[in-house]
Amino acid sequence: MTEEAQRQARAERNWWRAHRDAKRLFSEELRAARFTLAHGPKHEIYGHFDGQPVRRLLLEKTRCHLYYVVVEHEDLVRIVAVWGAMKGANPSSIEPLPRR
Repeated sequence: MTEEAQRQARAERNWWRAHRDAKRLFSEELRAARFTLAHGPKHEIYGHFDGQPVRRLLLEKTRCHLYYVVVEHEDLVRIVAVWGAMKGANPSSIEPLPRR
């Protein structure tokens, strides 16, 4: 995870702990999603982050998107943003693909 994504994940986790009965839900869903990203299929390209193709995965229960890049030559998945889907906008660091 990038430093910015870590900061966003901490903020989201803290919000869930302060405002929801399911205080560990975000942490649990993030942990499961990280496993999926490491071992599962790649999602379709959503946009770009620093000129690299970025993909996103929805955490269904908490309604957060994980934006990530796949670094093939390093066999690495890097989460670059954690963003609540209900915010309605994308993180400023993500440039979505133009709509057709």
